[in-house]
Amino acid sequence: MLSMKFEKGFFWVVIFLIILLLAAYHFFPLKYKKEINSVAAEMKIDPSFIAAVIKLESNFDELALSHSGAFGLMQLMPETANWLSKQQFIQGSWREPLNNIKLGTFYLKKLQADFNYDIHHALNAYHMGPTKLKEVLANNENFKKTNYTKRIHLYHFAYRILYDGFFIYPGE
Repeated sequence: MLSMKFEKGFFWVVIFLIILLLAAYHFFPLKYKKEINSVAAEMKIDPSFIAAVIKLESNFDELALSHSGAFGLMQLMPETANWLSKQQFIQGSWREPLNNIKLGTFYLKKLQADFNYDIHHALNAYHMGPTKLKEVLANNENFKKTNYTKRIHLYHFAYRILYDGFFIYPGE
């Protein structure tokens, strides 16, 4: 009798876990895997980190347009994208998914270097702009974690777990 209850309970736990896993894959989609892997390999950056930024910035909508005018998967401002395309060679328009990912990732790496490799500062600069972040830091030197950076780290963790084996990590 105990084993029958155990089997029923185990069955429902397995069903619950399957539903939870399906929900996780639905909430954390993986589009543009080839492009993300290509850029990650070229720039030596964790591809699941790129996917996390894309998830938060545009939810993988290549035509996403913010109220401030940022466009594409990585939500680049046109002026920034034009400046970046002079720093990092691309073929075609910065609005194309591969180029948008390439320029956005290049920009993130540049911001990391500009902010002494502090990932929180680099992400905040990406989100609010480096000039705005410098103003904030001048008034609050302990400014680090924001909801934006916390969500990026959560999404990064989710992509690392859900898609391990789908990404090609630099150095592997």
